[in-house]
Amino acid sequence: MGQDKNRSITLDSFRGLTVAGMILVNNPGTWSAIYSPLKHAPWNGCTPTDLVFPFFLFSVGASIPFSDRSKLEESHTSRIWKVLKRSLVLIFLGLVLHWFGDWSLEQLRIPGVLQRIGVVYFFSAILFFPEHPRLRGVLAAVILVLYWILLTKIPPPGIEAPSLEPSENWGAWLDRFVFGENHLWKSSKTWDPEGLLSTISAVASSLIGTFFGESLKKYLSSDRSKSLQISYLMRSLFASFVLCGLGKIWDLQFPINKSLWTSSYVLWTCGLAGISFSILFILEILSDFSKRMISEIFIPFGRNAILVFFGSGLLARSLNIIEVSNLKGGKISLKNWIFAQGFQSWTGNLELASFLYAFVNVLLWFGLLYLLDKKKWYWKI
Repeated sequence: MGQDKNRSITLDSFRGLTVAGMILVNNPGTWSAIYSPLKHAPWNGCTPTDLVFPFFLFSVGASIPFSDRSKLEESHTSRIWKVLKRSLVLIFLGLVLHWFGDWSLEQLRIPGVLQRIGVVYFFSAILFFPEHPRLRGVLAAVILVLYWILLTKIPPPGIEAPSLEPSENWGAWLDRFVFGENHLWKSSKTWDPEGLLSTISAVASSLIGTFFGESLKKYLSSDRSKSLQISYLMRSLFASFVLCGLGKIWDLQFPINKSLWTSSYVLWTCGLAGISFSILFILEILSDFSKRMISEIFIPFGRNAILVFFGSGLLARSLNIIEVSNLKGGKISLKNWIFAQGFQSWTGNLELASFLYAFVNVLLWFGLLYLLDKKKWYWKI
């Protein structure tokens, strides 16, 4: 798989690793039996599963500096319009995904993963000025500090004191005020893990990613000598560990929390994303074998990320909608039938069966995406 002179396979493979992880954690055989690392933290805290979404937003930011030069040099108004159209398409696809299977506009969940990606991409892209990196850094810091002050120092309407509890924080109040309870996450109806307010703090995750992408692009524009490889790697790892350290320190006062997308969560997950990014860079430059390994395994996912996210969501919902007859003459979903007959019946371990169902999903999508990548067929929006 060839490498563009202006693009490192590290970026596509990082995104691909994240997307493969997304398929794994989103498609268990049964939600009642999941290995602990594949579960979200109940509220505060961070599991490996809680890294998937922030890693993807980090990759969104890291990709922005690699936009075509013509896009960066065109008028700001023209660029905003193009970015806006792409963002609106992502939001629309997210709404379609929520509507599919439920077929109800009255109960349609408005916030969501693709919706957040669309909003975060929009603000990150229009705020990306290569000549003003400090402004981006200051803006990301201001977002995180103001978010911390709002959630921990100022009580929301109707609440006596500032709260970080699921239904009593500023994010939950804003979502109910803007969307109403019928259009929020159906498992709660009083708050949404991809709500409006936490999407603002999620913009900081992407803005931090732009610095890593920018640094990588500068390296690719150099002579790529061994000394520059080491210099780039050390700077990347140093920045990553600093972010992790700041995140853990802030966690003492403002807990790491995915649903709230707290400031400490942003720093902690961006630091871990930077470390993972650096590890993939090491594999890229280490040997032809390791470079080819990450290319063949992860890049097919990374280059068709929106296709696999949208497609895997439609497939999962379709398997739940389609009903078949079970051995007792009743009706069960096709997904439950496949899980029971193809995995649960012979493993003897419900958690293992649930994991294998998800892993097979990853393998099936890899096969399809690998073929599409070889034919250079990509769904771009």
